Amino acid sequence: MTASSPADLPNDVLADFRQETAEQFQRSEQLLIELEHCPDDRAKLHDLFRQVHTIKGNLGYIGLNALMPLPQAMEDVLACLREARLSFDNLLGDILLVTLDHLKELIAHGLGGPTARLDREQFDALSHALRELAGAPASRQTEARRSLLQQLDPNSQLPAPTTSGDSQAVELLAQHGIVPDEDLLFFIELMQASERRSHYWQGRGLRQLDLALAINQLGNTAESPAQLAAAVCLHDLGMAFLPLDTLHKEAGLNHEERQQMQSHPHLAYDLLKRLPQWQTAAEIVLQHHEHADGGGYPEGLRERDIRPGALIINIVDTFDARTHERAHQTLSKRPLLRAILEINGLTGRQFSSNWVDAFNRTLQHHPALAHR
Repeated sequence: MTASSPADLPNDVLADFRQETAEQFQRSEQLLIELEHCPDDRAKLHDLFRQVHTIKGNLGYIGLNALMPLPQAMEDVLACLREARLSFDNLLGDILLVTLDHLKELIAHGLGGPTARLDREQFDALSHALRELAGAPASRQTEARRSLLQQLDPNSQLPAPTTSGDSQAVELLAQHGIVPDEDLLFFIELMQASERRSHYWQGRGLRQLDLALAINQLGNTAESPAQLAAAVCLHDLGMAFLPLDTLHKEAGLNHEERQQMQSHPHLAYDLLKRLPQWQTAAEIVLQHHEHADGGGYPEGLRERDIRPGALIINIVDTFDARTHERAHQTLSKRPLLRAILEINGLTGRQFSSNWVDAFNRTLQHHPALAHR
């Protein structure tokens, strides 16, 4: 590819450009590697956007305007990440790393170095593909990312697409803009395994996942969708380790059994807190039985100290319990309208009024969620 020649600039200006650009590339690559371990780190996403934006601006300054569409296309993708319209995963990280590598080659060629691997047609195709990726719907993100990475680096060894029983959960997450990484896929497997512990639980994870993410979306996405999804998958994992005679007891629980039941948030919390990138999900799990008025457990927190995701799960969990039979619930299965009225009747006490309002609006906008 033949790039525009730099303007007739002094050698010291070009030397400054080379040094500054090398530092920006190095910082960008480091941020991409770090984001693989903390994909929801907004500060790192903002920093990465700034680095790429500065590289683009400097290209114009030294006369390499022909190269600017590529960092601009990267900016489009990063803007979607910053606005939580896309989710960061290892596939996207690899795509951006390889793109940076091509951009370095193109800059070197533009400054009189060896010919880059990308010709003009390939350059235009890559810029276009990145812009298309930024605008692709969530349901097509995984396919689009795999295809683009294979195009950029044919030697990439990509795992086969998910075809196991968790495909429905993956599709559901995609509808909410979440591209699951290996951790989330594992959490889904744990959720589905725990559901097999009791026949009363079949399908509850997907129902709760769909409703919780929809409520969060209508509530201005107060919680990171990926963190909330992880918490929904694991919030009741500890219940699967209770004795079956307790889980399936038809009579009310005695004091000791109630204590066992109320200890269940700690198991998933203890597991998640070992993973630095899932600290928010761990807090949500621990707090999902806290009440807005301070009457919940395990800490008796009030609404101002409870994570939004925990307030959402409290509503979703109760709604699911009221509309789907549970052996340990003496209330058993309730008619849909009665369940909604019960949720609203506990506003300001067990439930946050803000999130009950979001719950009501969600069922109005998406009535199918109430009938799953």
